[in-house]
Amino acid sequence: MSEQAKKTLSVEQLLRPEPSRRLRRLPRLVARAMSLAWHAAPRELVTSGALQMAAGGGVAVQLLAGREVLQRVLESGEQGSFAAVLPVLALLAVVTALVTFANLGRIEQQRILSELVGRYSVNQVLEVATSVDLLAYERPDFHDRLQRAQLNAQMRPAQMATGVLGVISALSAIVGIGAALLFLQPVFLALVLAAYLPAWYATTRASKLVYRFSVEQTERDRRRAYLFRLLSGKEQAKEIRAFGLAGFLRERHDRLYDEKIADLRTMARRRLRLGLLGGLATSSLTAATIAVLVWFVTTERISLASAGAAVGAIVLLGQRLRGLSSSTGSLYESSLFLEDFTTFVEWVPELIAAQPTAEPPEGFSTLTVDDVAFTYPSREVPSLRGVSLQVRAGEIIALVGENGSGKTTLAKLLAGLYAPDRGTIRWDGVDTAGYDQDRLRASVAVIFQDFVQYYLTARENIAMGRHEHYDDMDRIVQAARQAGAHEYLESLDKGYETRLGPEFFGGSDLSVGQWQRVALARAFFRDAPFIILDEPTAALDPRAESELFDSIRTLCAGRAVLLISHRFSSVRSADRIYVLRDGEVAEHGTHSDLMVADGLYAELFKLQASAYVEAQA
Repeated sequence: MSEQAKKTLSVEQLLRPEPSRRLRRLPRLVARAMSLAWHAAPRELVTSGALQMAAGGGVAVQLLAGREVLQRVLESGEQGSFAAVLPVLALLAVVTALVTFANLGRIEQQRILSELVGRYSVNQVLEVATSVDLLAYERPDFHDRLQRAQLNAQMRPAQMATGVLGVISALSAIVGIGAALLFLQPVFLALVLAAYLPAWYATTRASKLVYRFSVEQTERDRRRAYLFRLLSGKEQAKEIRAFGLAGFLRERHDRLYDEKIADLRTMARRRLRLGLLGGLATSSLTAATIAVLVWFVTTERISLASAGAAVGAIVLLGQRLRGLSSSTGSLYESSLFLEDFTTFVEWVPELIAAQPTAEPPEGFSTLTVDDVAFTYPSREVPSLRGVSLQVRAGEIIALVGENGSGKTTLAKLLAGLYAPDRGTIRWDGVDTAGYDQDRLRASVAVIFQDFVQYYLTARENIAMGRHEHYDDMDRIVQAARQAGAHEYLESLDKGYETRLGPEFFGGSDLSVGQWQRVALARAFFRDAPFIILDEPTAALDPRAESELFDSIRTLCAGRAVLLISHRFSSVRSADRIYVLRDGEVAEHGTHSDLMVADGLYAELFKLQASAYVEAQA
């Protein structure tokens, strides 16, 4: 399979058109939800189901016991034998207590069940999010799918499992009450069941409206959340205030909220109309049922005791049918949202099957890039076009060029984060596309200009470079020394155990330059044969930058180093320099060769050097 085909599989299949939300898909989705619940919390699922059925069966016993109490009360009024009522009354009290206990136990079990199923489902979303081709993150439709899957994973599977149990509970009660009502007078059972068909239909239609509203709001919600992060984030706060942007951004944030609320009001009105029509139909049929009951009593077609029991049965059955209508409506609504989750996570087997499995070597003598091209999904113009270069172990290779020339994109391809659309990247003549990419990346240490600031301890920040050796404190300190970070990390309140960043209590924030040294320490701690440094000194002062570059050849001895930098003074000592322009290699060679050639490199070098000369003058 070609790399382009693999890329298509890893991105397009995940983002294939979503299936239509039809009622006939409900059984399959219910089965999927119950399977999730079974894998996440089998004991809680069985216990909750058993309690549901016990509570439902208990209601039927309550109804029949209540009829018997009423019958004996009427008889005791005629014959004066009230003692005959007491045993049945005691049975009714015991059954009522047991039903109450079963309902309380069911609620607590469902609380635990929801949490366990939510955790299990969220983990499946994380599995996709951390395994999918990085290129998917370049697409807005992926972010929409990811957000909906994330939101729905937390509650929808548990809601469906709980909804199924609610349906079971309602059905068990309905069966029991229905059997009692069938015994009393079959026609009442038919009338009550017919009365709740309109309510069920209205609930189903209303559920579709909620789902459609949610899908339509996804991108708007993401935009609003982004504006919220801008307005509330620490990193953005200084610029927001410096440029007086708070009111401007708040207006956009509020406008998006206003649009959502307007759409919400429209949806609410439509749901209310459906509910009103369904409620009127159900109420009319229920009134007709009561009228038939009154007629049966006045024409002596049913005894007074049976009529009283029938009234209780009709009321209880109506309550259970309303509960069933609500549960099935909630179940159907949840199934619509659950499909956002299932279509997202069901792609994992395809993802795993598409991955190459060959064991890569621990390093290489020569890395060869041959005629590589690459285009981002959101762009029509290629970011890289026919790029070829070589990196040998023990060499420092520099990439330079103006902004947008493709330097960082090429670094991502060399790090195994993207696959080229065309061309090959080979380690000692073997195409890396055939290797297990996770294991391949284990041999690469890469620090990008927009490196991550982990709000964890200083020790953990460095250990992220090779987390398997988290306990090796000597190596962590050594890496910090190599990056020039040891002294200020050791001086923190708790030394290397100090939490970095201002997000949590006890955190100690660092300057941008100090954070960059921590990121460099992470790269050194990884101890990989191939090191990629993207603007590694952008936040360092000139003295620190000079010291670091003077030591890189010593620190990285025997390793291949790819250095990306805008500062030409930093790259002049590289073994070879590749100059990128518009995604192509414009020229390459040593600093001396390129200055003699008097091409783009010489032009950019002189421009930068002249700025320093003029400043000194």
